[in-house]
Amino acid sequence: MKSFFCALLCTSLLTIATTLLATSAPLAHAAPALEFELIGERSHKPSLFTQGLLVDGDHFYESSGLYGKSLLVTYPIAEPATTWAKISAPFTRKLALPPHYFAEGLTLLDNKLYLLTWQEQTLLVYNKTSFALEQQLGYDGEGWGLASDGKQLIRSDGSDRLFFHNPGDFAVTRELQVTDNGKPVNQLNELEYAQGFIWANIWYQDRILKIAPDSGKVVGEINLQSLKQSLKLTNGEQVLNGIAWDDKQQAFWITGKLWPKMFLVRISTD
Repeated sequence: MKSFFCALLCTSLLTIATTLLATSAPLAHAAPALEFELIGERSHKPSLFTQGLLVDGDHFYESSGLYGKSLLVTYPIAEPATTWAKISAPFTRKLALPPHYFAEGLTLLDNKLYLLTWQEQTLLVYNKTSFALEQQLGYDGEGWGLASDGKQLIRSDGSDRLFFHNPGDFAVTRELQVTDNGKPVNQLNELEYAQGFIWANIWYQDRILKIAPDSGKVVGEINLQSLKQSLKLTNGEQVLNGIAWDDKQQAFWITGKLWPKMFLVRISTD
């Protein structure tokens, strides 16, 4: 009888241990991996703490964060041939934000630049050409990433939720939970809308998610660890952050905070 109870106890302990290991192990991602082709690269000013990135015509528009250092800049996609000229090339236009703002996500809609602030609960609306401030709108919560589907603005706040906003008054019109294999995906950061999908960085990870905007399901993911490793970065803050759809190239420009390079990648749709 004692041996029976010992066997039963061992079996129970094994079951409990197996259960604990299963619940603590990382969840497998259900979304298929997307292949990519590196088709180009260019320099990126390593002083930029990239928060938002977009392409319009032949120019990049970028927001750079940190208190007392936040910027809104634009510069040409094409760059000079020589290394020194690339490093020293000035911005086409640069605007320093007031020191109490921490710039975050950036998007363009109807020739207006919409710029989130991190914890200041303020959306700043600028004229695309002059960078003149046209409007300030309030919202609840934090601002991380921002994108536009051509009608609405889409905001992340570092959680597993995306918020759809009316561009006129920034009122929330819809809330969407992002899930992978039925599990919520947290730390959603920089956003881009392209090819009918929302593309999202995950903070401190080297992958970008492809999200269905109707269901919030992750339908694909691209792992960009190889690109990051090629830079041999030494600062822990130099995380992947920056997704810009280039319609002419039918590809994405990818960069990160304080990165010295930007990469043009074409993602397989198969």
